[in-house]
Amino acid sequence: MRRITALPRILLALTLLLAACGGGGEDDGDGASPETTTTKPAITVIMAGYDLAVGPPSRFIVGVVNEDKGPVGYGTVDMRFFFLGTGGPDTEAKPGPTATGRYLPLPDSPPPPEDADKPVYLQETERGVYAAEVAFDQAGFWGVAVTADLDKPETATATFKVQPSHAVPAPGDPAPPSDNLTLDTPDAAPVAIDSRAGGGDPVPDPDLHRTTVKAALAAGRPVVLVISTPTFCVSVFCGPVTDMVDELGAEYGDRASFIHIEVWKDFEGQALNDSAKDWIARGEDINEPWVFLIGEDGKITHRWDNVATRGEIEPLLQKLPVIAG
Repeated sequence: MRRITALPRILLALTLLLAACGGGGEDDGDGASPETTTTKPAITVIMAGYDLAVGPPSRFIVGVVNEDKGPVGYGTVDMRFFFLGTGGPDTEAKPGPTATGRYLPLPDSPPPPEDADKPVYLQETERGVYAAEVAFDQAGFWGVAVTADLDKPETATATFKVQPSHAVPAPGDPAPPSDNLTLDTPDAAPVAIDSRAGGGDPVPDPDLHRTTVKAALAAGRPVVLVISTPTFCVSVFCGPVTDMVDELGAEYGDRASFIHIEVWKDFEGQALNDSAKDWIARGEDINEPWVFLIGEDGKITHRWDNVATRGEIEPLLQKLPVIAG
């Protein structure tokens, strides 16, 4: 990832704005400032999403953690957004939209209990993020203040960059007609079809590697496409997300084509598969996993970055008609 040198100044601007909005310390009643102490923040916000850009509302996801107690999950969190300019010397934080972040459990995490109506510190097997639909009207640096009502309301901030336009295909864009590797591609190395097929292991999830995006689009079939590198993923989500898409394919394969594109043709040589380049190698950074839903007209209708969940995707598949024949 490219280092953003303007962030220290931007963080200061966000801190000052939050203080002006009521986030500063209390005084002792006679105008004197309280003694400054250094304490660990109760929570920390971790940016979890990719490819944020100016335009209509799109998915914004964050993780919330406590250094000692671990991840926070369940319930909802409040999100306040601030435009922080372009990083120049006159940076001034300006209030932006607000949103409610809903909890999304990771694909390999147990579902929330029915009474999980507020944030709590999670158990070891529980993991998830908070998601909201947010529209950004200006390119540049932004900040978000996330408040979780734990034993008391706790707030933390994070900064991120919004681009003028998306680097990765977005809803409304035509889907690239990728001629991705399949089990029938002559001379294709199994590890280039799926990075888990190394050391003589067979390609897992074979039903995700039987057709190409190009062929499915030509047939007028909707497509669920997962782009991931389960073995070499920077995050821990590629394997569980890919398996989740395969499970959906077993249930809804009569409504759409389900396809996996492996990111790396040769990881050691840092050579990408050409079909992965079609989708995720358009900007300065390469991030994965991604899941896309493509309509029968060949246009992208939805996309999910990094954390994709069955609860988000399955209702859309249930609305698709069964394909005759």
